[in-house]
Amino acid sequence: MILQDNRHYLLLVWLLITGLIVFGIVVSWNEGLIMQLIRGDQSRICLVIGLLYIIATIHCVGRVIFLSSELNHAADVANRIAATGNNKEIKVKDGCLSIGNTGVLPACIITNYLVDMVDARVERLSMDADQEKSHLIEALAERLKGAHELGWFVVDILLKLGLVGTIIGFILMLGSVANTVSLDVNTMQKVLRQMSSGMGTALFTTLAGLIGSILLGLQYLLLDIGADELLHRVIRVTEIEIKPTLKVEGAL
Repeated sequence: MILQDNRHYLLLVWLLITGLIVFGIVVSWNEGLIMQLIRGDQSRICLVIGLLYIIATIHCVGRVIFLSSELNHAADVANRIAATGNNKEIKVKDGCLSIGNTGVLPACIITNYLVDMVDARVERLSMDADQEKSHLIEALAERLKGAHELGWFVVDILLKLGLVGTIIGFILMLGSVANTVSLDVNTMQKVLRQMSSGMGTALFTTLAGLIGSILLGLQYLLLDIGADELLHRVIRVTEIEIKPTLKVEGAL
């Protein structure tokens, strides 16, 4: 998936996905499915799953706004650099970057990367250029996607909580049978009700864990795509637009 150059395209895609999720939640609430889910879960694991999902979604909001903004800056910087022609002289002054006659470029991921690239080239002239570039790219990739690791951990936790609820439900179901001392009609009715309650806990927590992990995983997959696209744009600008005609001001 390649993100288009429309302004805040990543944010718009995330809002579309979130809107569909919210619509599904509202419909489920109106149909009484959510209350049935809560009442049928004796372990209350479904509430924990819901709380973790909300917290992780809030984290997604911050990340998607950040990546969307950085993608916009990357597109703007690429357009301004392309307009300079073959004059790719890089100037860094007081932490501000300019290339050719572009003027001062906005502070963002791509300009920070270019400053680091120039600083590394000036300060480590003895280092192989390809090795130097590889280290910077790896550090940038870790910075962009490292913040998503916690989210993927939460995705896995939601699934595991669903499985824990399944085990608790079966324990409740089998415990009702183990405590039975007689087989009269009233006792059997009571046992069946307890077994149904335990089975409900097992099924409802499994359902909540699966749905939560799938929907949250979809959001973090979109964030990873955005981070990969931003990294791709950084590499494209440095390798295609700048590197062939790179000139570093001698005062650096």
